[in-house]
Amino acid sequence: MPNKSEINRELVKAFNSILRFSNAIVTNFTVKNDHIVISFDNNMTLDQRIKYLKSMKEKIIERFCPDESILDDNFYTKFFPFNFDQGKSAEDNKFLVPIRKEVVSNLKFLLANELARFATSNIVEQKKEDKKLELGCKDLSDDIEQEIENHVDYNIIDEVFDKGSYLYGAECVDRNLQRSFVDLLSSRITGYENGPKKTKDFLEEKGNYVYLKKSIFDNPKLIKDIVMDEVSSKCRDLEVSSTEDKMNDTLKFAVIDLIRKSLSHLQIDSIWHASHKENKNEFSILAPIVNYNNYIEFLSKEEVDHINNEVFGCTKKVLRDVKDDIAERGLLTYGDERIYAIDFFNPDIAYCVMDEIIESSVINKDYKLSIDPARVRAMKPQTLDPSEEEAEIDVPSVDSGFDDSPKKSHAGNLSKFLSPNYCGEDKGGDGASGKDSGFGASSARSFCNNPKTTFDQPSVSQSDQCSAKKRTSISKKSSYCIS
Repeated sequence: MPNKSEINRELVKAFNSILRFSNAIVTNFTVKNDHIVISFDNNMTLDQRIKYLKSMKEKIIERFCPDESILDDNFYTKFFPFNFDQGKSAEDNKFLVPIRKEVVSNLKFLLANELARFATSNIVEQKKEDKKLELGCKDLSDDIEQEIENHVDYNIIDEVFDKGSYLYGAECVDRNLQRSFVDLLSSRITGYENGPKKTKDFLEEKGNYVYLKKSIFDNPKLIKDIVMDEVSSKCRDLEVSSTEDKMNDTLKFAVIDLIRKSLSHLQIDSIWHASHKENKNEFSILAPIVNYNNYIEFLSKEEVDHINNEVFGCTKKVLRDVKDDIAERGLLTYGDERIYAIDFFNPDIAYCVMDEIIESSVINKDYKLSIDPARVRAMKPQTLDPSEEEAEIDVPSVDSGFDDSPKKSHAGNLSKFLSPNYCGEDKGGDGASGKDSGFGASSARSFCNNPKTTFDQPSVSQSDQCSAKKRTSISKKSSYCIS
């Protein structure tokens, strides 16, 4: 018998991922006993919370069932996505919704729907690539792209299905599109480590109708595989600007804000990005940076141990030395220094990080995630040994580039410093933009010994050289806003 509690937890995590990564709306739902828990910021009024829940329902309908005439046929609308009328407020600004069997079914319907949309989206993209080859061009006109999208939409149609036997149904008017749809859906599901390996075990074709069987999500490990894949794919793409992906900043800032609040005695306002050697096209490695007036440091082993053990608590080390995993080892001169970073190339790590962000966050009045300091175990400030001395040298300053900026360091564009305004405070002047900085090996630190540097806007600069024994200064004269 499947573990219902485990299934419910993974379905709720999948729900969070689906809405967040489809740019629909941010959610931080968790499961406690037989209830779904929504955590709100204590500054949100009752009216704001009601509007958030209403907005969430509207966004889900807009994405998953734009034809509201079949909403009742494809979901249990009285419980869509949950029955908020049965919800109740609890302490710590939480809202609890009972998990009924209809709620569980709706979560499964949504996940099945998302898998189907993955297949149709891939078909659209492949059709566009085929058309480019046919026309011999690099880009298609908006009219041609719209024509392709309409062709797929009109020929693969959401269909009413028996909710007692299936989770999703589609009518495929075009037989060739039906074959592509089935092949893509099948290859994705069988490709998961814990997925069924025979298409007939989860897909059923009746003429030009395709159905996803109800039993497929009775395996919580498969649901977890889907979530891990979604989260890892998204987190490997964090350098994409918010103009291309609105949810990206929310996720990017939440990751570092969680670490910043766990090390609240330090000034952590920057992120260092680099490519993994197994995929140089993705900036999947993310390292928090400690900022001082005159230099920048990576985290120390003691700080990393605290985050791994007290914050994440996963069996795997979320933050680890990634020095040997960075693409193009000649990119920087590291000396003996360790670079502690999160490697989102690993799906297990990405899943663990997102899990902790959800557990530690609240929904604020802007419908965004905000890390609640009360939910994060902070490290106590350490004392810096006054006898510890570190030499400082100067090196030529480095131009920085971001997105379409023409300026790049000699190291190329494989590493980046991001300085996000994580909490969304009011922005002031750029008081730190004219200062030089460097980074080197971290050591025990004292709060009172650390001068604070404030970055008022999200910005990016690139690193040039690092040394374990000596601090190297890096120009911050050029910075770019993360849009």
